[in-house]
Amino acid sequence: MGKLQAGKGFEELSSEEKAKVSRLSELCEQFIAADKYIFVTPLWNFSFPPVLKAYIDSVAVAGKSFKYTEQGPVGLLTDKKALHIQARGGIYSEGPAAEMEMGHRYLSIIMQFFGVPSFEGVFVEGHAAMPDKAQEIKEKAIARSKDLASTF
Repeated sequence: MGKLQAGKGFEELSSEEKAKVSRLSELCEQFIAADKYIFVTPLWNFSFPPVLKAYIDSVAVAGKSFKYTEQGPVGLLTDKKALHIQARGGIYSEGPAAEMEMGHRYLSIIMQFFGVPSFEGVFVEGHAAMPDKAQEIKEKAIARSKDLASTF
């Protein structure tokens, strides 16, 4: 395995670079081997924490989670299920803020890209905007989670 450097041709990867490449491969293989995915995130700047994006980037590997064909990319994870649980202090599933929510939408799109046929969401939202209803909001999310668990 080598790397290309401008004007130098190929050189061997350093031990540190090999370890990083090996770890990325491990993460991808682990992701592919799983039957189900559960992503649990806060709403973070209208999305999710950047470490999750870095993880998704590490498992988005042509030939592993998707492949290129003459008709375009095709997902290879067609026997999986995914769930996204997200805490949101405000209301982002409907109303004027719905257009700003990008975390669940991104995960939905990337799961479709990977071929995952089942993707659900549970949102614990509004508890900061309506602190007097925080317990009720939490209880509804728990009930929804229990319902989904029976078919997940």
